[in-house]
Amino acid sequence: MNLRPHHLLCIQKFTGHGYDEAFTEHMTDIVSKLKDEPITKITVTKGCDELCKVCPNNINNSCTSLQKVDFMDSSVLGICEIAYGENVSWEYLANKARKRIFETDEFNNICSSCEWFELCKNTK
Repeated sequence: MNLRPHHLLCIQKFTGHGYDEAFTEHMTDIVSKLKDEPITKITVTKGCDELCKVCPNNINNSCTSLQKVDFMDSSVLGICEIAYGENVSWEYLANKARKRIFETDEFNNICSSCEWFELCKNTK
């Protein structure tokens, strides 16, 4: 499964809310799959990924929030010491993001400009 770096965070904080019904349903399916199959191989991807397929911010396979998400992606890459093209298990990436971002102040630094920040910061 292809995922852009900041989606390692979004997936772990997802609570069933999304941009619209199609996005929320798609995100719910992905979150369930990764929970049920934590050894799923993830390829860290630059640009639109599996979650972006039904996102309303995806216009012709380009994100309309590119500046914001590029910052978030590069932050996750640096903090978690991962690289584009890496192909490892969801469990490995999720644990790395949890320890280096959610268990530190980095979450606030990376995600505070996101429209979902208030919801995510109150989600365990």
